[in-house]
Amino acid sequence: QYSMQPYRADRRRLNVCVLKVPESSKKVAQERAKEDYNYCVDTLKIDPDCIVSCYRAGAKDPQKPDFCRPLIIKMGEEKDVDYWTFNGRGYNTGCIAPSGDFIYINKDLCKADREANFQARKANVERKNKKAAEKKKEEE
Repeated sequence: QYSMQPYRADRRRLNVCVLKVPESSKKVAQERAKEDYNYCVDTLKIDPDCIVSCYRAGAKDPQKPDFCRPLIIKMGEEKDVDYWTFNGRGYNTGCIAPSGDFIYINKDLCKADREANFQARKANVERKNKKAAEKKKEEE
């Protein structure tokens, strides 16, 4: 049985994901895409030479008019992805979303990748807590 996961992961490796970017209110899709591109260049200060394309992930939900779909930016080279995500840790742009939160640029990861990262962080925290408890027990 052939798995599509490695193929999809390879396609995503040049993508970065920007959350909480305000959505355009324009009716025409091309105008919304142009506004998103301009946001990347003007507000996030991403070099236009690094950007291959940018688009919104998913469909707009009329039941949630204030929800901002993730903005996916396809970069030209892997070094650009590493630069804008601080080698995968996420980059705080300093821009504030309408919700009041900071806007971050992150690597575009599939659900399985996000889950694996979460489990690794969780195991790391548990290991640190166990070590701290052992140290505290030795001191008593």
